[in-house]
Parts: sequence; C-alpha cells; structure tokens
Amino acid sequence: MKELSNHIIYELLKNKYSRLALDYVILYVDTYTGIETHINAVIKAFEIINRRNDCDYDVITEKMEATLCDIDELLKLPDDDYYNNRLKVNRGYDIPDIIPYWYAFLEPTYAVPYLTRDFVEFNDILFPNKQDTEVYRWNDDFSDYFDDGKEWWGTGLWSAYDKTTGIIVIIGASITD
Repeated sequence: MKELSNHIIYELLKNKYSRLALDYVILYVDTYTGIETHINAVIKAFEIINRRNDCDYDVITEKMEATLCDIDELLKLPDDDYYNNRLKVNRGYDIPDIIPYWYAFLEPTYAVPYLTRDFVEFNDILFPNKQDTEVYRWNDDFSDYFDDGKEWWGTGLWSAYDKTTGIIVIIGASITD
C-alpha cells in the first residue's frame, strides 16, 4: 500500500480547493482483502496525516469500528438551495449529530466559497468509478485526531475503495473553531 502523491486530487487541493477543512489521503492497494484493507489504509492515512501536519495522533486499532455505506450516501447532496449560490457568506447551519460528507466539504467552521457544483466536480474526479466503489464510515473513538471536532463542529472519517483502479481514498474531518 503506497500513497499516490502525484494524484490529480492533491493538485486540486493545493490550488482550487485549498480552503477545504478535510484531510484526504489517496493510496494504491496491491491486494484487496475487504475490511482488513480498509483498516490498514486508515492506519496508513493517519501516519501520513501525522507526517504532513507534524502531529502525533494515536490510533487504537481495537477501538476501530466501521459501517458499510453506499457511495450514494457518501456523495449525497444537500437538500438546501443555499449551496447552489451562497448569497450569504456564512449562514450558521445547524450541525447534524452525524455530519455527512457534503457538510464537511461545504460547511467548515469558517466560510468557504464552494458550491454544490464544486462538491460534485471534485468527487467526480476523486471517484470516477462510483458503481465499483466500496465505502465505509468509521467511528470517532479510536484516535485523538477526532478530539477537536468532538468539541463542536463534528467528525467524520470515510474510506472508499475503487475496485477498478485499486485506489482507496481516506477522507478525514475533525476541526473546531
């Protein structure tokens, strides 16, 4: 398992989507073994996040729990038309108990210019083979990475494996104001 450091998403994150409050790690998997691959990818992702951010987040593997979720659930769009044009800069959305991915992308603790179409465009590149992608949503009790998000804004962690390309994407969300 190795990071695809030249993946186009990293370039987009550096330039067009530099204000996102999410951690993305993109890995290539030689051999896929189901949930075990997802567990190992999450552990590897935290090693990479630690290195990138000069942090030392712990991972307690015995506390890791994941729930299989549908790619449509992961990529569900907000029902609110606000995200199509953002006439107001900041709207103070009610924070859901379990934050969906769209919320983590479009509603961090500070204003971002991104719209629903940006969410769709970004994820069409990130997940080119949606029908062949297996997604897990992870609990937030196995790492101190989630401590900031538990204070207020929320947490999220998803792993998504594309069976066609052998790429697994880890998306982490945990910030506070």
